[in-house]
Amino acid sequence: MTLWEVFAPLLRVLSGGRLRVAEPDLSGPPFDFEAEWEYVQATLRLSPRVLRDVARSGSLAPHFHYRHYHKRKKDGGRRDISEPDTKLKQLQQQILTRYLDTRVPHPAAVAYRHGKSTADHVWTHAGAEVVVTADVADFFPSTAEYRVADWWREQIIGDDDHARLLTLLTTHRGGLPQGAPTSPALSNLVNVELDERLTRRADLVGARYTRYCDDLAFSWPRGAEPPSDFRAGVAATLLEFGYRLHPDKGWHVYERTDEPEVTGAILTRNGRIRLPERLKRVMRMLANSGEPHDGQRLEGYKAYEKMMTRRPKSKPPAPSPRRRARQPRPAGPDDIPF
Repeated sequence: MTLWEVFAPLLRVLSGGRLRVAEPDLSGPPFDFEAEWEYVQATLRLSPRVLRDVARSGSLAPHFHYRHYHKRKKDGGRRDISEPDTKLKQLQQQILTRYLDTRVPHPAAVAYRHGKSTADHVWTHAGAEVVVTADVADFFPSTAEYRVADWWREQIIGDDDHARLLTLLTTHRGGLPQGAPTSPALSNLVNVELDERLTRRADLVGARYTRYCDDLAFSWPRGAEPPSDFRAGVAATLLEFGYRLHPDKGWHVYERTDEPEVTGAILTRNGRIRLPERLKRVMRMLANSGEPHDGQRLEGYKAYEKMMTRRPKSKPPAPSPRRRARQPRPAGPDDIPF
């Protein structure tokens, strides 16, 4: 909300409606980015002034808004969702296609990437003697707006107006909105330096590191274990980037014989992967059901089991381009396990 939107109604009330305050002039000359977005605005049936108004006022209102609601997590917690309206979501899909799908995150970040899944995250640590899992609290909203703005300025070199517009269109309430199609990709790209720092910290103590969204995993081979100050070091690194470990499930250390669960899969003591018993029970229930819909669900679970229990083929990471590509590239579906 702009200062005009805050104070203009108050001034009218105090003056009994007699005071007429001129609204700020948002017309002005066009921005450089408007030519690039002209076709998109026409396709989405948006006024040619919409993006100009957003950039000049520093606010999405009154053109776009978010719907806020909650979803219950499997562990009983609550996930706050900020869902963009239809037009804003369509704009964010365009941003995802034009600017984000062409960028490559750090190899340790395996969530929300084409050709990657939780299997890549879990299998990296299969057969390890010691596994540490860490959970970041409020990951998306804690990815601060100023960090997103800095990243956009690095990509849109020489066009601060465009970088400011893209920041406004992809952040909400000071961070990344959980519910916007751009947030998963941005959460990876903004955190390239964080993943590099944690990878180096793991390398120094003979460990492996991967991150699946807010789930971090470190592992050590036989004969090695995390040093006593490793948790403090990881927590300090996360804090530098605005994150903190979850107060309840933020840090767990397992031995191979514990057969720990990592992002919904079990690391067995013989170096393999299996699904947890709760999912196997669901599969048995679906197998004994006569409902056609349950049969389709069972096939989905079987496909998930096949994906998780088969070691992924490793591929060399693609180099990250220095500058963003100017031409759009078709976007594929997010690789998010059910």
